[in-house]
Amino acid sequence: MVASWQTVDQACQYCSITSKVNREDPIGTAITARLWLLIEVPQPWAKNPWAQSSPELLMLFAQIERRPRLWRDLRILAIAPDKTTSTKDKRHLFFYQQPPEAAATYRQWHYHIPIEQLVPLVRALLFKPKETDTFVPYRQPSARALFVCTHTRYDLACGRFGTPLYRTLRDRYAESKALSEPLSVWQTTHFGGHNFAPTLIDFPTGQLWGHLEPEILDTLIYRKGKVSELEPFYRGWSGMSSWAQIAERSLWMQQGWDWLAQPRSARIIRRDPGKLSHRLLRWVLPWIPMIRAQVLAKKLEKKLRWAEVEICWKAPEIGAEQNIGQQPTERYRARVEVSHQVMSQMKSGTSESLIPVAQYKVSEIS
Repeated sequence: MVASWQTVDQACQYCSITSKVNREDPIGTAITARLWLLIEVPQPWAKNPWAQSSPELLMLFAQIERRPRLWRDLRILAIAPDKTTSTKDKRHLFFYQQPPEAAATYRQWHYHIPIEQLVPLVRALLFKPKETDTFVPYRQPSARALFVCTHTRYDLACGRFGTPLYRTLRDRYAESKALSEPLSVWQTTHFGGHNFAPTLIDFPTGQLWGHLEPEILDTLIYRKGKVSELEPFYRGWSGMSSWAQIAERSLWMQQGWDWLAQPRSARIIRRDPGKLSHRLLRWVLPWIPMIRAQVLAKKLEKKLRWAEVEICWKAPEIGAEQNIGQQPTERYRARVEVSHQVMSQMKSGTSESLIPVAQYKVSEIS
């Protein structure tokens, strides 16, 4: 199906339409991040939503850039005010952290904080966790949250297809009595993958989705039915690298819905070494706090042809007498390799060129 959310403007060549028509698989495109920080920022958003932020917040962002490891591990997004819970004098803030041990979900914090306390809270979360006790009165109950990219100024496809998805999720699911836990839905700025619009992040699981269609939403939200129906829309789990994301989807399709509760970790056993010059750049670029460096690093990674991945998780408890700490660790080893290429489009416009994009296959290693 193509552009089922609303009528497509024929004057614009949407990147997500080209991707879908050419059957580009979105797996392996989820941003890998150990930390996610989402801060409420009033709309309209410029391409850089932080341009009009307070000097104190911009200085804090500059401080983050001076710490390459933190900058590499952290993703900061703006979210739009919520029409029912936002107020003029406060800002919503979400913070997600991947535990250092094997995990199934991210740890989560949600605050509704006075504007003057926003920067001190961000500083405490990132640099002085023990000081977050001061902000406990502003903590909100933990809940599942969906973040939909509607950042039109970044790419037209995000607004054209992300906005109706956001409205559908709000109207149909946010207060659904069929859900076992509260659900909130938010608009957010760009987090990669506009060529898969509409795209969203599901927290606290940290799963990214793209090319979403109305008829698949029940399966995604209620987590019922055939898990295989979600395969074409899954971009990957943010807690793993792109190679591991591809293998993890294959394993999830085997394990079924119980997989979402399994603490898991992944490592690259070995991979295509590529050119020597590229190997050196791939090692250096992640430590350079510049967007261009990260884009180049991703391009170099895409030039590799294969990788062998190991995913470990705890097997389900066999009997009541078995101690959780003594549960056996299951291992899944797979080879991920390029199978073919499709033509795709990296941004929307009136006359955008197409580029070849690698597609992958997974074979289990016994």
